[in-house]
Amino acid sequence: MPLIELRDVVRHYQLGSVEVRALDGVSLSIEAGEFVAIMGQSGSGKSTLMNMLGCLDNPSSGLFLIDGADAGHLDADELAALRRERFGFIFQRYHLLPHLDARGNAALPSVYAGEGVAARGRRAEALLRRLGLGDRLHHRPNELSGGQQQRVSIARALMNGGQIILADEPTGALDSASGAELLALLRELNAAGHTVIIVTHDPSVAAHARRVIELRDGRVIRDAGTPPDHVPPARPAERPRERRGLQRLQVQWREAMATAWLSLKGNRLRTALSMLGISIGIASVVSIVALTSAARSTFEGEFASQMSGRIWLWTGNANLPQGLQPPPFTPAQADALAALPGVSGLMRERQTAVQARHGSREAFTQAMAANASLLADRRLKVSQGRDFNAYELSSGAQVILLDVEAAKKLFKTPEAAVGRSLLVSSGDAAGMGGVPVALPFTVVGVVESASQLGFSFGDDRLYVPDKTFRTKLDARATMGAFAVNLERDAEPQQVVAQIKHRLRALRGSEDFSMWVGDEAFRKMQTFNAAFAALLAGVGAIALLVGGVGVMNIMLVSVSERTREIGIRMAVGARQGDVRLQFLIEAVVLCCLGGLVGVALSWLAAQALNAAQQTLHVSVSWQALAVAFGVSSAVGLVFGTVPARRAAALSPVDALARE
Repeated sequence: MPLIELRDVVRHYQLGSVEVRALDGVSLSIEAGEFVAIMGQSGSGKSTLMNMLGCLDNPSSGLFLIDGADAGHLDADELAALRRERFGFIFQRYHLLPHLDARGNAALPSVYAGEGVAARGRRAEALLRRLGLGDRLHHRPNELSGGQQQRVSIARALMNGGQIILADEPTGALDSASGAELLALLRELNAAGHTVIIVTHDPSVAAHARRVIELRDGRVIRDAGTPPDHVPPARPAERPRERRGLQRLQVQWREAMATAWLSLKGNRLRTALSMLGISIGIASVVSIVALTSAARSTFEGEFASQMSGRIWLWTGNANLPQGLQPPPFTPAQADALAALPGVSGLMRERQTAVQARHGSREAFTQAMAANASLLADRRLKVSQGRDFNAYELSSGAQVILLDVEAAKKLFKTPEAAVGRSLLVSSGDAAGMGGVPVALPFTVVGVVESASQLGFSFGDDRLYVPDKTFRTKLDARATMGAFAVNLERDAEPQQVVAQIKHRLRALRGSEDFSMWVGDEAFRKMQTFNAAFAALLAGVGAIALLVGGVGVMNIMLVSVSERTREIGIRMAVGARQGDVRLQFLIEAVVLCCLGGLVGVALSWLAAQALNAAQQTLHVSVSWQALAVAFGVSSAVGLVFGTVPARRAAALSPVDALARE
C-alpha cells in the first residue's frame, strides 16, 4: 500500500467570477522511503500540490490517501494531528520564530505533541548537535547564517519523527556550498528511512532525487514512477510518543503563557499603551468603589448615630383643620411613652428663645434644657472647659454650656468664654409684668459636634441644666417636641404602633406627627447604594473603552503575526492551541493593566488620606482579587474575537503572508 496516494485530485480557487484550477486531475502515489522531486515553473501547481501532500490544504474533489486512509475530508484539527505526527517541513525562507533561539525553534513541534520542557529540550539539543549546531543552541535566527537557519528548520522537521519531509525550494535562499550541504543532509535522511519530497524549479536540485514528477498547468506531464529497485524502509522513522490529557494541557498553557510574555515584552511601548487603557479603567472603578465605600461608611455611621434607634414626635400634622393649634406634650404623656416596652429613654426638646449678652456683644439664640446625657444624646463633645457636674444639674445652678458658634458671637475666641459671665434674658422668665429679666450665668464649657463630619441638630445654642431652665428661663413643663430612644433590639414599627396607640388614648386624637429614624436611615442606605452603583458604572465605561483598545491591539497583533500563526499550524498546532495563545495574551495584558490600576488606586487613596482626616479610603485585598477577576474577564471577552480570527486562518494563506 502506498504511503501517499492521490486519485484524480482537483484543487480550484474562485477569484471573483474566474475559477482557477491549480490542480486539475492529479493522480500519483508515493511509497514510504522514496526521495521525490516535484518540478514545474511558476504557476504550474507544484506549491499547491506540496500543500496538499503536507495536509496544509484539502482537495476540492478527488481522493487523498495516507496509508490508505482518506485524509481529504479531515477537519482543521485532524489535519493538524497528521502534520504533527507524520510530517516535517523545510521552507525556502526557513520560517523560524525570531523570538526563540535555535533550540526553541527546533523544539516547537513537540510543544503541540505535549512533550515536557526537559524532554523536548534534550531532543532538540541532540538533533542540533547531530546537524553541527552544538555551539549555536542559544542563538536566535538573526544571529545565524542562512545555512545554519536551514539546519535548524531540518531539526524542527525531525523533532516529532518527520516520517515525511517536505522541502519547498530548500536551496533557494542558500549559496551553492550551503545548498550542496543541505542536499547531502536530505540524502542522509532518506537513507535513514525518511520519505523526502522536494519542490523545486531547479533541474540540478531535482537531479539529487531518485524520482522526478513534473507539473504543468496543474497536471502531471512526466512521472517515471517509483524506481524498480526501491526498497521501503524496514521500520518507520523514530517518532516520539504524543502525550495526552492533563500533561498536554499543562504544556499548552505553559507555552501560551511564555509566548504571551515574550510577545508583550517584544512590543513594550504598545503593551504599555494598551495596559494604560485597562489601568485607567480599573483604577477608576476601584477608586470610585473605595471612595464611595469610605463615604458610605462614614456618612452612614454618622447618620446612624443620630437617626437609628430614635423616633421624633412633634405636635400637629397635615390632616388637622386649618388654624387648629394642638396643645403641647405634657410631662405625663412623655413619661407614659418612656414606660413602653422597647423604649430606653427620652430626649426632651425643651427650649426657648433668649438674648445673651457679654459686654458689648449680644446674640439672639435658643436656650435648651440639658440633663446628664446631653453630650451623648446630641452627639456633642467639650472642646473647652468641662461638662455640667452632678451638683449643678440637681441644684439649679446658673451655669451654661455654649455651642462653639454662640461662643464666637459673644467672645473674641471660644477659648476666652470659659469662666466668663453672660447675661441671659427670656421673655418667658418670671418677671414683673412679663418684662424680660437678665440673669447672670457662668460659662463652664464650650461644646461642638462630635460628628466626624460636623453633623449636628443645630448650631448657635446655649445649654443650661434642666432644673435651672425650668426655674429661671421657662417654667412651662410642656414640650412642643421630643424624641424617643429605642432599646438596641427593639423593633421600630412595633414601638411606633404602641406610641400611636398610647398618645391617641392620652390626647384624644392623632394630633401629632412622627419621624422614624430607622426608616429614614434605610432609605438613605438604599439611595447611597444606588448612587454608588451609578458611579461604579461610570467608572466601568472607562474599563469598557480600555477593553475595546485591547481588542484593537490584539487584532493588529494577529495581523502582524500571521506568518507565525502559519508556522505554528504547519508544525502541528490545533486551532484551539492558537486560540488559547491569543486569549492568554489578552488576559495577561489585561491582568497586568489591572494590577497597575490597583496600584494607582492605592497610591491615590494614600494621598487622599494624607490630605484629610474625614474619610479613610482603603483599597483592600478583596479589591485586588476583584480587579484581577474583572481584568481577566475583560481579557477573555475582548480577546475572543482576535483569538477566533487567528485560529480561523488557513495555514496556506498564513504562511504566504510576509
